[in-house]
Amino acid sequence: MNSPRRHLRFQALALGGVAVGLVPACFALSIADPVRLASAFFGWAMALYLTAAGGMLVAALTFDRGEALRPAWLLLGAAYLVLVPTQIAIGPKAGGLFAEAVRFPVVDSLASGAFGALAVAGFLLLSRAWRASGLDTTSPAGRLAAQLLALLVAGVLAGPELVERLPAALGGDVNALGDVLADLLDVSLFVVAVPVLRAALVLGGGLVAWPWLLLTASLMAWLGYDATAVYGGAAGLDDRTVRVVEEVFRSFGALFAFGAGIAQRWVMTEAE
Repeated sequence: MNSPRRHLRFQALALGGVAVGLVPACFALSIADPVRLASAFFGWAMALYLTAAGGMLVAALTFDRGEALRPAWLLLGAAYLVLVPTQIAIGPKAGGLFAEAVRFPVVDSLASGAFGALAVAGFLLLSRAWRASGLDTTSPAGRLAAQLLALLVAGVLAGPELVERLPAALGGDVNALGDVLADLLDVSLFVVAVPVLRAALVLGGGLVAWPWLLLTASLMAWLGYDATAVYGGAAGLDDRTVRVVEEVFRSFGALFAFGAGIAQRWVMTEAE
């Protein structure tokens, strides 16, 4: 089988993630009632988290116990899995669709914090594996510059909410404290994921690059999710449109994560 054809199923996996990721926009076009739309988004999000966790589990089980990448994929899968019971407890979110207070805001904040902590741990292990591979030829100065750039981007996205919620958090507001923790973990995630982004670039067009490329795409989608939440209103989008765009980016983030796990499995089976 020639090289271009070997890439076809990986390309189909990536394009499938893009196509399926647009499902929330289809919901918005076909469901006018905001309560029903919120319920549709809720059910779709649960399916997305389980799908992403399943893809990560497939990747983890590709490696034997003791191999460095196994716990990394398990932690990334656990990050998505922890969202399922907590979001079920909270139920459909009204945000941007109709006026209603968030149920169990502390649970919501804790879920976001747990997701961030597990994702940071998973990406740290992936980054360590990349550095140990001997393929990372980036100079220390280059690594520092990349991390500072990631910190700047993350600060632009998470900074406004962090500044807004910090005084309340320092005053003892538990909900605000959870929001601040989640924002700090988001910033940490983008910084520790820099080696994964470098791996995707260094590996270029080889099959081995696909898991790293799809993980990068997932991370970029979550960046888009944060950017929409922070700047969607300033860009002139109404609340409903902001929510729909957020849901599309959520879909991309989870589906590309699923794709990364499946791609990791395919890469390993190609090598056998």
